[in-house]
Amino acid sequence: MAIDRREFLFASSAFATLAMSPIIARADPASLYAAARRGSDGGYSAAIFSPEGNDVNSVALPARGHDIAVCPVTRRCVVFARRPGHFAIAFRADKSEMPLTFEAPTDRHFYGHGVFSHDGRLLYTTENDFEAGRGVIGIYDATDGFKRIGEFASHGLGPHDMALLGQGRVLVVANGGLKEHPDFGGGRRVLNLEAIETSLAYIDVTTGDLLEQHAILAGGALSLRHLEVARDDTVVLGGQIVDGAPGAEGRTQSLIYRHRRQKPLTATVLPDEAAAALSGYVSSVSVDRDGLIAAATSSKAGGVVIFEIATGRILAIKSLEDVSGVARGKSGGDFLVTSGMGAIADLTPVSGPAELTATSNWNWDNHAVRIGR
Repeated sequence: MAIDRREFLFASSAFATLAMSPIIARADPASLYAAARRGSDGGYSAAIFSPEGNDVNSVALPARGHDIAVCPVTRRCVVFARRPGHFAIAFRADKSEMPLTFEAPTDRHFYGHGVFSHDGRLLYTTENDFEAGRGVIGIYDATDGFKRIGEFASHGLGPHDMALLGQGRVLVVANGGLKEHPDFGGGRRVLNLEAIETSLAYIDVTTGDLLEQHAILAGGALSLRHLEVARDDTVVLGGQIVDGAPGAEGRTQSLIYRHRRQKPLTATVLPDEAAAALSGYVSSVSVDRDGLIAAATSSKAGGVVIFEIATGRILAIKSLEDVSGVARGKSGGDFLVTSGMGAIADLTPVSGPAELTATSNWNWDNHAVRIGR
């Protein structure tokens, strides 16, 4: 993300002619989005906003945020600290409740992602049991102030993103395979560069039992990170090449995978142009409204690859400087993207550049999510 690399001043660009309106949006709740961000003053926040970039609600964060989970019943949003942070904050678009802060236990930290149960009663979070060197899924009671009521194993190291399959009884987890500890490198130094074992795990949410697991070859330089689930329960995954791992330099291994239960993990073949648009790093992935098309972003390369889920066929490659967040748009094939340079834009699989809808002084973080149905 740009917010790791640049001064927090919004540079003039081709987008500067579009200014974000300062008024509070009166938007249809079904069309709203949420994302974490940083301002030009260095302060962090998370916001619910319209596609035109108008804030509906925002909350200040004590440190950098990462992703946002949305309750499918109440549409309450929970923003998580970027790893190895401990805080999470729940807030609503209608401001009907004060923001509520809760934390991971002192011997755990969040990995920045979570998902609500289909009935909205429970929140599952990816966490690091850093002393034991194992990944866990924390369980929080959303009806009781997000009190932590349990956990089960992620069945791997470094669980990052996760989602529930259609029936809500099976959790699919991208175990990044990275061993990290808060005492080393600010919690972001990889301690097992020569033994990365990334995997996709399917877990029974009622028992915590491992139902199915698919691993990338041990010792590889790839870490599976982000995922979304399509209409037919196909899982779309994006990975990253881990700097410093054996074989990482010049690696051409696919960064996008697709999977359905009881079938092999399938790599999406990336033509040279698509591989260059991702440059070894997938920031975020999203599935469109109809569940047929997916998009993968790369802040590193400023590229977006849009592809057909069933076949892996590349439909379009777009460019937007420091693009990272991506969420489904209002219709099939449409996506909204955000960038660390302040841009908000619409994308479709048709030819042509990204259609900018707003610019701002915000450095948008890795992820964006649509909060409406």
